[in-house]
Amino acid sequence: MALLVLALLGCAAGLVSGLLSGPLWLDETLSVEIARLPLPDLYAGLRQDGAPPVYYLLLKAWMALFGTGTLAVRLPSVLLTVVALVLAQRVGAQLSGSAVGGRAAVITTASLPWTMRFGSETRMYLLVVVLVLAGALALMAVHRSASRGPVLALAAVVGTLLLTHYWSLFLLASVGLLHLPGLLRRRPAAVRVAVAGVLGALVFLPWLPTFLFQAANTGAPWADPVRPVDFLLTPRYWGGGTATQRTVFALAFLSLLVLAFVRQRAARPVVSAGLLTLALAWTSVYVGGGAYAGRYTAVVVPLVAVATALGALALRGPRLPMVALTAMTLLGLGTGVPAAGQARTQAGEVADAVREAAEPGDLVVYCPDQMGPPVARLLGAGYRQVVYPSLGPPQRIDWIGYQARQDAADLASPAAEITELAGDSAVFLVTASGYRTFRGDCERLSAQLARRKGQAERVHGTIGTSDTLVWRYVAPTPTP
Repeated sequence: MALLVLALLGCAAGLVSGLLSGPLWLDETLSVEIARLPLPDLYAGLRQDGAPPVYYLLLKAWMALFGTGTLAVRLPSVLLTVVALVLAQRVGAQLSGSAVGGRAAVITTASLPWTMRFGSETRMYLLVVVLVLAGALALMAVHRSASRGPVLALAAVVGTLLLTHYWSLFLLASVGLLHLPGLLRRRPAAVRVAVAGVLGALVFLPWLPTFLFQAANTGAPWADPVRPVDFLLTPRYWGGGTATQRTVFALAFLSLLVLAFVRQRAARPVVSAGLLTLALAWTSVYVGGGAYAGRYTAVVVPLVAVATALGALALRGPRLPMVALTAMTLLGLGTGVPAAGQARTQAGEVADAVREAAEPGDLVVYCPDQMGPPVARLLGAGYRQVVYPSLGPPQRIDWIGYQARQDAADLASPAAEITELAGDSAVFLVTASGYRTFRGDCERLSAQLARRKGQAERVHGTIGTSDTLVWRYVAPTPTP
């Protein structure tokens, strides 16, 4: 019981640390900006963003009650984390057949650095975790009972998952494949699972045309190409701290997963579903492009967290299970709490630098445009703000044909338009290197602006580091 209390208190500390970690980063800001759109425009915003609607509709309702402040919009994920821990207890107890298994599942889920990091973020990942755990409970109920209730509950979870995050497709495909032998043999439980899957897919059907459009036109142009080693490195995404600490955590985590698969019969379908889901996701991204990111593994995280608890309980000896759980808890909390509190963006520093150097009405240009939303949220309406290359507003990103649009951009034309738009006012260029699809465009834009507006003055950041740079261009005052 003491270890459970420690894990819960540590998780709470990590969540509070994440809540106070600073301004919203890009993805969080995009969540808020899309959710605050009027309902008729929200669909168009999602179509450009490449995401399904459920989380944004829930966030919209939440913001109508509690506003759009940083703490306010991060709080739903914290509350969902609490729900996830309750569901993890139920899943662990049912799989292990004991209350001890339930408590162990709460310990491993709460002390997971991934939980603290994304449990304090304005994104849909903890909603995915809650739905996966609810789906696991519904699936077990379908296997136990032939009544309609569990089938309808599972169908509702399937449909909601599909409308919350598209990586749910990989999880649902994995569950379907694991039930395929039973379905071919017409085993009643497998048939009921198939019926629930079909009913859930019908819920998703009206959104299917939008999904197909997004799949063909948005994608993840910001992501580096996936490598074979990324699949093997996946468990490191769930740790915190330095690369070494993440590796140690991943090895310990994997050891308990293997132990769960070998010694805990009830854990085998859970581990198999998680591994198959990741394999399908990696293969899809490797073949078709896209992003293989640690946050997307939300569809697997609750399954592996519960399985890890069962693996610890499978250790032989009266004290070894507690030793393993204690070690995982201390390692997770020791790295996860500090990691959750790390700043997720330099937007606050950039906004402060612009405010200090700029006058009302000056023109702020963001290149790459991905730098715009979090800084613009902090600057507010006191400055004119545009993004390269469209010179449109900075609040959202249009991911439709993103790379093609960047490749087709003409640097000379935006520089001339920016100079004309600025007039006698100063121009501030917010920029950073290392963004895919730009390939030096922002550096060339900076040179063009210097030729048109005068020599640039650096007002924020250090050249040669990962800092965001802010340059100020002011036309020289004519000599009388």
